[in-house]
Amino acid sequence: MKKQLYIDGKDVHTEYGVSTLQGNYAELVAFPPSKTPDSNDWPEEDGKEFDLSEIYLDTKDVILEFGFFREWQFSNFVSMLSDMGYHDFYFPHLKRTFKLRLSSQNSFEMYNSTERSKFTFANDFPRSDDYVYQEPINSILLPKGYELDGVDLSAYGILVLQGTNKEILKTPAVKKNLLQNFKFQDGAIYDGEYVKFQTKDVSIKCLMRAPDFDTFWRNHDALLHDLTKLSAKTDGEGYEYEDAERSFYVDEWSENYPCYYKSCKTDSFNPLDGIWWAFTLTLVFTSFRLGDTEYLLASEDGKFITTEDEEYFIDLGD
Repeated sequence: MKKQLYIDGKDVHTEYGVSTLQGNYAELVAFPPSKTPDSNDWPEEDGKEFDLSEIYLDTKDVILEFGFFREWQFSNFVSMLSDMGYHDFYFPHLKRTFKLRLSSQNSFEMYNSTERSKFTFANDFPRSDDYVYQEPINSILLPKGYELDGVDLSAYGILVLQGTNKEILKTPAVKKNLLQNFKFQDGAIYDGEYVKFQTKDVSIKCLMRAPDFDTFWRNHDALLHDLTKLSAKTDGEGYEYEDAERSFYVDEWSENYPCYYKSCKTDSFNPLDGIWWAFTLTLVFTSFRLGDTEYLLASEDGKFITTEDEEYFIDLGD
């Protein structure tokens, strides 16, 4: 079909008899992964100490599938893609341009009158140089209860899906202490003085909804920005610094988890009749430990009741 895809300003259907096939959009909307930050793993502490003074996004592979409806146009199309490193791919329906380079051809199939092929392209530009942050907007009524740095995910038009809570609550692997296993002795000698936990990857299953693409891209880009931005913080000695560690809060059990953004995967994407984007957001919980249970006095609307100075919760004991 015409006006589905323009490469370097040319309609590929008109120029090469090429159409993009269903499923291409899903690859394009997923966030690129982050590059793994440097870290120190202290055996006597939970989790790891990450250097989050900067967080950088990695390149991302995008698989696009094309159908060819003109004989011998396949070779011309490939020649065009390989005549220079980067090409501008403009998708009118998405209202967005992506600068991609050809990486590989994944498959090639021939039918009576058509040919189909999948190509892998690399997106080396995960952020737009001229991006100006805009706060997310949402007019769709959604449940609340999951916050990123104090902002509920519903503000981005995101509904957190079933299966997320069990991912959050699952205990991470235990760090292995000194273990001595001698050949001529039963069993082993293990340093069992303390138990510390490793970091863990947590899959947050999300559904983003938007009435149009202007709203979708605004919320989409705002979420990526907020996941990777630097925030001013103060250490125990009053020294101010910036890092990209996030705080993920779950209202159901009133717990904050220090974390940073790792990756994103599209599960499904529907760009018609309102946008529905189901995706899995992977966060690295940098330190995780289930604490002792506390019972706090709350009102009927679920808000904690504080003392007159509004600083201390009223602990009801065990």
